[in-house]
Amino acid sequence: MQPAVLFLVSSIYLLSVASENIVLIITDDQDLTLDGMTPMTQTQNLIGQHGATFTNCFVASPICCPNRASILTGRYQHNHLTVNNTIAGGCSSAEWQQSQEPATFAALLRKVAGYKTFYAGKYLNEYGNGKVGGAAHVPVGWDWWAGLLGNSKYYDYSLSINGTERTYGNGTSDYFTDVISNLALDFINAHTGDQVPFLMVLAPPAPHAPFTPADRYNNKYNSTKAKRTPNFNIPVHQDKHWLVRHGPAPLPESVLSKLDEIYRRRWETLLAVDELVKTVYTSLKKRNLLHETYFVYTSDNGYHIGQFSMPMDKRQPYETDIRVPLLISGPGIVPATISAPVSSVDIFATLLDIAGVEYPSDGITLFKKHDNLPEDRTLLIEYRGERSKQRPSSGCPSDNDLNVTLCMKDMMCKCQDAANNTFSCIRRISPDFNNIFCVFEDNQKKISISVEIYRGLRSERRRISIDKYRVHHEKGAETQISPAIGENDGVSGGQLHSRGISEGKN
Repeated sequence: MQPAVLFLVSSIYLLSVASENIVLIITDDQDLTLDGMTPMTQTQNLIGQHGATFTNCFVASPICCPNRASILTGRYQHNHLTVNNTIAGGCSSAEWQQSQEPATFAALLRKVAGYKTFYAGKYLNEYGNGKVGGAAHVPVGWDWWAGLLGNSKYYDYSLSINGTERTYGNGTSDYFTDVISNLALDFINAHTGDQVPFLMVLAPPAPHAPFTPADRYNNKYNSTKAKRTPNFNIPVHQDKHWLVRHGPAPLPESVLSKLDEIYRRRWETLLAVDELVKTVYTSLKKRNLLHETYFVYTSDNGYHIGQFSMPMDKRQPYETDIRVPLLISGPGIVPATISAPVSSVDIFATLLDIAGVEYPSDGITLFKKHDNLPEDRTLLIEYRGERSKQRPSSGCPSDNDLNVTLCMKDMMCKCQDAANNTFSCIRRISPDFNNIFCVFEDNQKKISISVEIYRGLRSERRRISIDKYRVHHEKGAETQISPAIGENDGVSGGQLHSRGISEGKN
């Protein structure tokens, strides 16, 4: 790499001439707490064992569109203003396109560092909606664009291929993860011989609903059952927020068998993603490009299956939903398991750092040339709940209440989201603390604070309850401060041994 040079372009600093390639893989709803990385044997071998595995990576929002916006911009939800999966909530809205897309990592890497950029897969849930430009809209910063119109599917979907809609069917060759893999190979083949670095973002649908594995992986995990965590299908107490308390608990055996089926089919969808990673890795290796390519593997959010008797989804501030995989490998990265707390907003600064670009963000670069990553860090997690857009026809009593949504009759009419499922949390991890503090706008008449403090192997619990007390937000919304994630919520305590990617990059 050439000596560092400093350029100033509208608050953008180019610290060096970029030469390394970047491959970013973003899966959809892949958890870490429920062993969601188990099917990813080749990914763990090729990226994890040759690079850094982060065990405490948290999302900025436990839902697809807002956290994808945070990955793209390095900003928390209250700054990029994508608050849920709707256009009204900022998901691929006109405001997002005008104010945020020009400053994504792709736009900056292309404009400032001269990267050739490629995107294939799911972008944002409302991308391609006719109200916000349809398939003709290609986000700023992408040379090759193959963005999914709408939410994740495996068959019978449409892509925007550089602004032109292309429809795919239900044949074996149409399986979406495989199509992404083939498009990636096309890009690599076309790039061979170029002297400019490339950015490749691959965003497969797995393991998102409808949980459709490739035919070759059907029934691969036929005997697998959903992980029975300590908080799996337990009675829900009054210290949980309104949405979790809403509906029957525990769930009957007839529902648990369905959750087992969802769990194993999620794993089966991931096998094609694992194959995709190997295919791209092998292609770059054949072209002698591995020594100058960074791989980053993560998910947009986690997932719960049966925890606190909630059937399945995300959108909650518990470990299943907010903790995600993060693997990074590439030049100069020494294999390590890193327990320092990191966030999805850090990916933006890290990708820019690879290219020698500095730009303001809410995150930090995960490359630390002189110091380890901080062992004591407090991260922000935000979400604004959704309501039904129109009267549902699920056959549940809640069909008359537009303030709840995603209520499923075959799941005991448990609703997965509500307008008052709106919260802001601070998640702190340090050698002495392992806790979360949340403020909910759920119209309750109680503030309940519960803090878990871990010192080594000793756990101390403090609880303060104040009944008949109201806290009002600016718009008059009452607030409950939820209990912290405790021992039964899947958080392990103990001393953290943090290592940054200390050798950084060449």
